Amino acid sequence: MFLHAPSVYDFRKKPIFYGPVSDVIPSSPVFEMYPVGFMTISSHLEAAGFRTRIANIAVQMLASEKFDAERKIKSLDADVFAIDLHWMPHAHGALELARIVKKHHPEAKVELGGFTSSYFHEELIARPEVDLVMRGDTTEVPTVRMMEALQRGGDLSEIPNLTWNDDSGKAHANPLTYSLDSLDEVIFDYGPMIKCTMRNMDVKGALPWYGWDRVPLTSVFTVRGCSVNCAECGGSHYANARVACRKAPAFRSPERLADDMEMIQSYFG
Repeated sequence: MFLHAPSVYDFRKKPIFYGPVSDVIPSSPVFEMYPVGFMTISSHLEAAGFRTRIANIAVQMLASEKFDAERKIKSLDADVFAIDLHWMPHAHGALELARIVKKHHPEAKVELGGFTSSYFHEELIARPEVDLVMRGDTTEVPTVRMMEALQRGGDLSEIPNLTWNDDSGKAHANPLTYSLDSLDEVIFDYGPMIKCTMRNMDVKGALPWYGWDRVPLTSVFTVRGCSVNCAECGGSHYANARVACRKAPAFRSPERLADDMEMIQSYFG
């Protein structure tokens, strides 16, 4: 179960003065757009035989003041709840969702992932509402391996990039070693997301951002990582090497990009 939080959980109750948002980001300052990793990780999990679902809590909170986020989370059923803490503004919202999940689903595992999670994995795993933190920027395969290990009740110590708590509550940080050199192996497919949406009959809850149903923009993704070091950027070459085991940018080949565009056209043409 993938959950996406608003930047500030109780934004509907408190007056907040937001900073500027880049014109290239279609979402609002609530940051209701979930990262592309939801789609790629979901695709890999579905291909491995797991059932997945995306619930964009932020979009539903933004769409209606009457939407009860806690009631919605309570109604969900999953063994693992994965919450993205990729962009720093989501710190409050992501942790509040994690707290609510643990309140209503104490037996479920709560996983955080994304760039900010990778940076602060030691602080996050110390929180009582967090069981797992997946570090890195190409975590599709490690996540499948983690889910297979959890399904078997097996040992998590062999899962690369994973920070986790054992049954006694002791924290472990596995080596940060997994990073793809090419994005050609990553499954970029809107199909599983569409099937999951239809299976759960929850179109509004799966929207990438508020208003996507009126203006359905899609994207192809050419690269992960960066080759330069801008002083103000947390995703610089240095930061990627230190936080995500990314020594150099990973590109998607022109042939695979053409396949991606053809796939998007077949679904949304």
